[in-house]
Amino acid sequence: MKKAMINSVGAAMLCVTATVQGGELAGSAPFQFRYAADLSELPAEVAPKVPGAHGGFAVDNKTGEVFFGLKGAGIIWMSNDLTEKKVLPVTEPLILEGNFHNTTILYRGDGERFLALPDNEQHRVYIVSDEGKLVSVLNSPLDLNDYYGGGGAFNPTDTEYADGKLYVADGYSAGNFISIADPWTASWTDEYFGGKASGAREYGLFGTAHGITLEPHTKRLAIADRANSRVQDFDFHGTFLENVNLPAGSLPCDIDFYQSFVLVGCLRGPQGYTSAPCYVVDKDGNLLSEVNPKKDFGLELFTHIHNAAWKPVYGENGKVEKLYALATAWNPGGFAVMEVVR
Repeated sequence: MKKAMINSVGAAMLCVTATVQGGELAGSAPFQFRYAADLSELPAEVAPKVPGAHGGFAVDNKTGEVFFGLKGAGIIWMSNDLTEKKVLPVTEPLILEGNFHNTTILYRGDGERFLALPDNEQHRVYIVSDEGKLVSVLNSPLDLNDYYGGGGAFNPTDTEYADGKLYVADGYSAGNFISIADPWTASWTDEYFGGKASGAREYGLFGTAHGITLEPHTKRLAIADRANSRVQDFDFHGTFLENVNLPAGSLPCDIDFYQSFVLVGCLRGPQGYTSAPCYVVDKDGNLLSEVNPKKDFGLELFTHIHNAAWKPVYGENGKVEKLYALATAWNPGGFAVMEVVR
């Protein structure tokens, strides 16, 4: 992402809702969205857990499968076409007692697939198999620096796997560091970067390092600095590269990439506590489209969006047949699938 400014006036101008056959469309072409009610149902046994949802999605771009960690429920698996959903049989109490704040897929060198689940309430990161079996736990990196060594809180909010390492965003702590681990030995390296910013002009530091995402084409780490309504790019060694500002007060929780297009899930609307949007932004930071699930589709739970992710549906030839956006709401929780109509 290149340095750019997205202003709230432009965002408002791009928001278009039209009634068409099959339901309402929201947003601007080529990213107009339709609410897919038939795909937005979760298994009945997890329904009581949804109001407390934080969580987020890990989309496997090799298989199209989706994994969604949900507090108190475990891990929800979804098929490539999103028509099948099931709860993985997680039985380890250690995993279920905390709060899954996001979900990340890791492929080991031998091709085995695992998941990383940051738990901001129990102060640790779980590495589990793709069947829900606990493999290892990363606790606070006490030897990393004086902050953790002095008893500073470790409240991880997101992880990303890149360059054979697990990057952990400690967004809900006073430290706001990005710590780096070897997930296969369940050990911390001596590398870290970031820290708490005192203002939005301090690049390389964070108000809330809430989400971290690998930008696949440039091999950068894009970090959603929620409190400062911006996204900052870093290399794998923690060198600050670029900054993209979002509308003031929009509080981006996380971002996701599809080709050169960025999906941004926001905790608030740009005017504060108005219902929250998802923005679609290009690689230069220009706003292309906006969808507001509460305002556009009447989804009353979606005052606050906690996570949003692109979901390509792959055909047998490996080509993308459909494109969806997945979204979770917070306080109360909710889950929605929105189809990109082309």
